[in-house]
Amino acid sequence: MQFGLFYEWPNPTLRNWKTLFEEGVQQIQYSEELGFDYVLIAEHHFTNYGNSPAPLMQALYIGQRTKRIRIGTAAVILPIWQPLRLAEEIAVLDNLIDGRFMCGVGRGYQAYEMAGFGGNVEESRGRFQETLDILIKAWTSEESFTYDGKYHKIPNPVRVFPKPMQKPYPPLWLAGTSVESMKLAAKLDMLPLSSGMMGMDGVKKQLGVFVHSMKDVGKPLTGINLGLQCMTHVAPTDEEAFAEVKYARWQNRAQRGLSRQAVTNGQVEATPYEGELDDESYLERLYFGSPETVIKKFKAAAAAGATHISNWMMFGGMEHEKLIRSIRLMGEEVIPALKDVMPPAALYQELAEQPVVTNEELQSARLARSPRDMPT
Repeated sequence: MQFGLFYEWPNPTLRNWKTLFEEGVQQIQYSEELGFDYVLIAEHHFTNYGNSPAPLMQALYIGQRTKRIRIGTAAVILPIWQPLRLAEEIAVLDNLIDGRFMCGVGRGYQAYEMAGFGGNVEESRGRFQETLDILIKAWTSEESFTYDGKYHKIPNPVRVFPKPMQKPYPPLWLAGTSVESMKLAAKLDMLPLSSGMMGMDGVKKQLGVFVHSMKDVGKPLTGINLGLQCMTHVAPTDEEAFAEVKYARWQNRAQRGLSRQAVTNGQVEATPYEGELDDESYLERLYFGSPETVIKKFKAAAAAGATHISNWMMFGGMEHEKLIRSIRLMGEEVIPALKDVMPPAALYQELAEQPVVTNEELQSARLARSPRDMPT
């Protein structure tokens, strides 16, 4: 298994942004020393739910402050970007951080954020696909090209310079859980990123769709990777870890507030909501606990097919010192115990022989979990 950190710099109390961001950078530097493999940066706009509005600039800065760790996005929201400009900026970034970039992309699911750019969720899938098409053309074409889409048109031939350092382009990750997303991931050799909030049954269902999609396009059912987004906090004891659930609660409630566009002067409404899980049920979906407890949870994730764990640790305004301790315990005790853990070899063939899962079944798995931290 590979382990990384995930950041979107939530800011419940509107702290100084540079101070908040720098704490995250220090945590990332420390994680590099401890053997973490990567860091993923979210893209969020216009609220304190997540103060991460410039993921590529942030990635460049982090790249300058680190030496080995890979740096990715989770995700660049393609429908709100101008495709050619994005292709250029990602190519420049990949060169400037010596080919350490991982390009996670998504279509987004927050109407409030898209509206700020004049967009809407209804058009997001089409805009996403066209932008992805143009990115790949820009990175791989050695001749000028045009493009004639519904949302994007390039009538005059262009050739993009520079090309990414990695060939043919940086590894692509896909934030999404729908059947259509899994088919796209299989077609383009993207690493799909799922959510631990779906529960392990839901994660296996999503992996099953991906396995069937790989089979349909004639690709081998070996070496299949699946990323898993996990809200993680490690403390010396379970009791100490469980005491911090209030920070995850804020993030959960803020996400719900953002989804219903309950925002005042950029601050999301983070209040209890109908159907909110009790602490016991909520903790089942969180990766909270002592090193021993968290190791067991990640072993269960591996058994469900997870190969890349994205640890969401900075959430809800948790203090820097607690985050540093959590990262230290992950690096010193959890990761060493799991480096050689892999999904069962027979899992993929087993899933290939099961009936194809529908979007309705995946939606049911998503709705059974809380919060929904991934687009469809």
